[in-house]
Amino acid sequence: MKTRTQQLIEDVLGDDSRPTDNSLQAKAMRRALSGATPRTLTPWEWEEWYAAQGIKKADEDPAASDTIP
Repeated sequence: MKTRTQQLIEDVLGDDSRPTDNSLQAKAMRRALSGATPRTLTPWEWEEWYAAQGIKKADEDPAASDTIP
């Protein structure tokens, strides 16, 4: 039950704000959908990310890609 003061504050401010989900899962989903560059990935995840973005690695030599070290 709300007090008279709480009711007056709610009437003045309105309750137009929607509740926000600040859980770690929600934050991770927002980061994943934002399209921003990730900050921390494993080396293999970086390779996959670069491939998905169509970005060539700076240390990759196109002439040496067919050779085996």
